[in-house]
Amino acid sequence: MSIRHSILADGVGVQTLAAGRTVVHGAAAIVAAPFVAIVRLVRINRTNRQLAMLDDRTLADIGLRRMHILSTATEAVDWPHLDPRRFSR
Repeated sequence: MSIRHSILADGVGVQTLAAGRTVVHGAAAIVAAPFVAIVRLVRINRTNRQLAMLDDRTLADIGLRRMHILSTATEAVDWPHLDPRRFSR
């Protein structure tokens, strides 16, 4: 995993991870945390709604059961670089 470090003029440290995620340190992290959490919840809810619209047969075709929709949506948002087919239920 390659990590790129930067120090901004105001002393805030920034890391850009190989997966395309950016981690902010210092005061900016405190300000950004609520917004990051809101964006995460919006993405989880959108993915959850899209999966919930599928019928049971389609879910079975992609290896899901209705009871696993929320956990699958959360994993898809939190770990987008992982292939969900690697995990068996």
